[in-house]
Amino acid sequence: MKRNLIFLTCLIVLSLLAVSCGSKKPTESTVNLPVVGGEAQATTVAPQQPEASAPANTYPVGDSAAQGAHDPALAYPIDKASPTYEAEMRAFVEKILNGAYKIEDLVKKDEAQLREILTTAAQGKLILTEGQLKAAIDWLLKK
Repeated sequence: MKRNLIFLTCLIVLSLLAVSCGSKKPTESTVNLPVVGGEAQATTVAPQQPEASAPANTYPVGDSAAQGAHDPALAYPIDKASPTYEAEMRAFVEKILNGAYKIEDLVKKDEAQLREILTTAAQGKLILTEGQLKAAIDWLLKK
């Protein structure tokens, strides 16, 4: 009886030791799908990670329009000090217009007309922020 008890205790200790030496990170699991026709294939499925939710209260607090002059899009699309500013602004405005108007036809318009033309031309194709729209209008007014 004593011999059986010692044997059983050693067996349990060795089992626990073997289990504790295993890998701690999750492994991929293999899913065998039923065969409808053709050859059987094994599909590997990665373990699912919980989705991170967006924080409820983010900066800036309140209305995003309160950013005002600190809107990073005010410098968009190009730095005015860039040597290729004119060419890149022309390409940006042409992208907004998408062939609906020629830039030369817009030069004689005032700010309200330009705002309406650019927002109408971009509607459904591009999402323009207030800073992007202001930069395009300013460039057209300086032409």
